[in-house]
Amino acid sequence: MRLFISEKPSLAEAVAKVLPGAVRKDGAITYVGDDAFVPLAGHALAQAMPDAYLPDDVPLNKKGNKIWREQDLPIVPTTWIMEPEARLQRNLAAIEKLLKTVDEVVHLGDPEPEGQLIVDEVLHYFGNRKPVIRLLVNDYNETKVRQSLANMRSNDAPEFRAWYRWAYAQSHYNWLFGLNLTRAATLRARALGFDGALTVGSVQTPALKIVCDRDRAIETFRSVPYFTMTARIEHANGPFIGMWKASDEQAGLDDAKRLVDGSVAKALTERLSGQIASITDYEKAERREGAPLPMSLNELTVAACTKFGCTGAEVLEAAQKLYDRPLQLTTYPRTEVRHLSEAQHADAPEILAALRKNLPAMQGVIDRTDPSLKSSAFNDKKVDGTSHHGIVPTVATADLSGLTPLERNVYDMIVRSYLAQFYPPAVFMQTKIEAHVDGERFLASGKTPVSLGWREVYAPVEDDAAAASADADGSEGKQHLPAMAQGDAVTCAACTLQSRETKAPERFDESSLLKAMIDLHKFTTDPAAKARLKEGKGIGTSATRAGIISELRERGFLEPLKGSKTKFMTSKSGRGLLDALPGPVKDPTMAGMFKIALDGVASGEISYEQFIERNVGFITKVVTGLRTASMNLPVAPGVPCPKCRSGQLRQLKSEKGPFWGCSNFTAEPKCSASYPDQDGKPNFQMKAKPAKGFGIKKVEVA
Repeated sequence: MRLFISEKPSLAEAVAKVLPGAVRKDGAITYVGDDAFVPLAGHALAQAMPDAYLPDDVPLNKKGNKIWREQDLPIVPTTWIMEPEARLQRNLAAIEKLLKTVDEVVHLGDPEPEGQLIVDEVLHYFGNRKPVIRLLVNDYNETKVRQSLANMRSNDAPEFRAWYRWAYAQSHYNWLFGLNLTRAATLRARALGFDGALTVGSVQTPALKIVCDRDRAIETFRSVPYFTMTARIEHANGPFIGMWKASDEQAGLDDAKRLVDGSVAKALTERLSGQIASITDYEKAERREGAPLPMSLNELTVAACTKFGCTGAEVLEAAQKLYDRPLQLTTYPRTEVRHLSEAQHADAPEILAALRKNLPAMQGVIDRTDPSLKSSAFNDKKVDGTSHHGIVPTVATADLSGLTPLERNVYDMIVRSYLAQFYPPAVFMQTKIEAHVDGERFLASGKTPVSLGWREVYAPVEDDAAAASADADGSEGKQHLPAMAQGDAVTCAACTLQSRETKAPERFDESSLLKAMIDLHKFTTDPAAKARLKEGKGIGTSATRAGIISELRERGFLEPLKGSKTKFMTSKSGRGLLDALPGPVKDPTMAGMFKIALDGVASGEISYEQFIERNVGFITKVVTGLRTASMNLPVAPGVPCPKCRSGQLRQLKSEKGPFWGCSNFTAEPKCSASYPDQDGKPNFQMKAKPAKGFGIKKVEVA
């Protein structure tokens, strides 16, 4: 008998569907013949919080948790404690029971490091000694699932052990980094009178720094005036507008090759106007442009946020609902892959038939698809070795009237990106012209559509991100260019100067920050870090980036930009935290170096113990520095504490009204000074008798 432990229910269902035997349910267990399936739903075990590792004599707060103290930092577990997730207790109990009787375990986690860890940690938790084989399924197509079942391997294979070491080391690093530095930063902030938590995270903090750097670049920006020049060039077959391109030796340019000298600019226009010129290059060729690939969650989120002004978290929620029961209208959304397996091409007729029923308003667009066409999206080489495939519609039919507007829009985006795969390429004539006027170069380009092809799928949707992405010619590409040949004589009828000013970079919004997190390699100059970040698609995952941005908002580190519905900027507390942290904690370069270090753990180049030891040393150094760090935080006006003389009295709230307490209440040694409030100030004439948790039991006259 085999026990299949899957990372998620849909994975178990896809495998169970192709196995022979009667199906029966028994609680969390699904039996198919002699095989048993127990699904998880992500991590069934969670890392224990610091309270589990701190001494029993640490004082408790009102909620019964151990108070935060500088003297306990850094907290470094010697033996890591895992705690079962309450929501999966029934599933864990079923696994524990079956491990006693089955002959073999089939590891059915996603084929990537995190999926490896999710199932492996459960097996380790229960001390499994049964043989374990690894089943890699990244495509629920029945043909692909059967192929995977025929190619199972031992879970002890080097590839899978490397995946486990990578994810295992990462999970412990994130715990040590996030919890210790959050406590250290928060304790320092409290000592300075800040009433709140300053969270630090290996993904959250570099993301916040990207926004902060952009904000400060905008705030210190000084515009630079410069000039551009266009020429109306007349040919026998008609005129066109050419854009001047400066040579490297041109006088009057700044370091960015902009023409900034007005006298030079004026002299150029006067010299070139009316000159005889020649066509030095003319190219007109038919170009064919294939459809954009189906969307991963990255492209879907950025496009939806841009088009509909929603948040990434809202897009993920909508995509998840479309995937989950009872709808099951789309495939698994939390993917970073855009390609599809070649076997999925055979599903097209059935999927298209379902779309006709679901979307009668799109009947014409669907009917003009050609299921025999096979776009470049169907490519096994691009899917093999990945954890999932691109997001596409399924064969499910449903009444869509109950969908929210955003759910409907997200479904529409997924459907159109799929339909485009069954349309021919878009065809257009690409024209490029270069003219020389008295030694100066003028360029022009243009596109003339021949046939829409896949663009017909997007034609009813104005400014669609997927269709628009192929258009990079700008306004100059829209002009009609006459036919000509290299060597033709032309005349520069007139040169015109345009006065310009450099513009400050745009503030971030949800979609641009998501893209920046994916393209984090653009924010570092270190070659090794840049390469690793580009390979690994930045920081976070498609499933976590939107949540991280949401947390930055909720924690008050990002605040809305005044006058904008979508853009945001860093808050004073966010900037204060970043300024207090040393460079390596927040620098995108370190995010790349961290991934390189994890690669070393996975390959065995360095041991897990060496990795943790190095990072504990780094974290200890940061914690020590934070104890005396200066922080420019939004602190309510405080009053020096007359009792301990190092803390600040802050106005606090209780059930009986406001009072004033010392910021060193949670410090060591603790200061329990407390004073009644009188007109917004501490009343030193009446002392409140200290009581546990600042509670005021009795007031005595001093």
